[in-house]
Amino acid sequence: MIAVVGSIGYVVGVFAFVIAASIALMFAVAGVLLLSGEQALFEELIAGDGMIALVVAEAVLLGVGTVLAAVLSFSTGWVPKRVVGFAVPSPRELLVGIGAVIALLAIAMSLGLVSDLLGVPASDHALFDEDAPASYYLGLAALSILVIGPVEELLFRGLIQNYMRPAFGGIGAIVGTSVLFAAVHLPAYLTGALSTALVSLGVIFALSIVLGAVYERYRNIVLVMAIHGFYNAILFSAQIGL
Repeated sequence: MIAVVGSIGYVVGVFAFVIAASIALMFAVAGVLLLSGEQALFEELIAGDGMIALVVAEAVLLGVGTVLAAVLSFSTGWVPKRVVGFAVPSPRELLVGIGAVIALLAIAMSLGLVSDLLGVPASDHALFDEDAPASYYLGLAALSILVIGPVEELLFRGLIQNYMRPAFGGIGAIVGTSVLFAAVHLPAYLTGALSTALVSLGVIFALSIVLGAVYERYRNIVLVMAIHGFYNAILFSAQIGL
């Protein structure tokens, strides 16, 4: 029970920090721009190409919140730093990473086809915008590799999965972490009916199981950071020209 509450606490704590900091930052930026008469700049910031700036800010804040959670975990011993596994991937691990990215893409495509055949297609991520320019998706691809992938893996695999393992074992930790990983993505996929969002969360859960299994096998957080980041980058890059 303590492991479940603690794991949820990681998610609630980090995302509460992100929400609070995002609101504060948004009000501060809006206040400065509007008071200085830069209303056009403010409108550009919250629409079109300017949206990438908001996404970057949110990703950075998620990184800050996760790093703070990691520092607290390492200092208190909730998750010893040594078990996280910060290491440059070996040549073999790089091959595993390439295979994992391909496997994730295959799983996502297969589950997407199955859901379409069943008449309940998955919903699109809120960041997907058919009117967005190529620069927007290229920015998201770079952000995925440099920030989003590393930060999410540090939080979910590095902290939560390691925190859960003593109580639930390796498989239980992978499944429990994947449930939380899918759950936090619900707001991003509520772009249509709830049923389509739940299909998307099912896909996210399956992908998280793969990431968790790779991490459990190799215990190298850098490896799964790279897998996650490049997988997301491919998805965003694929939107260019659609």
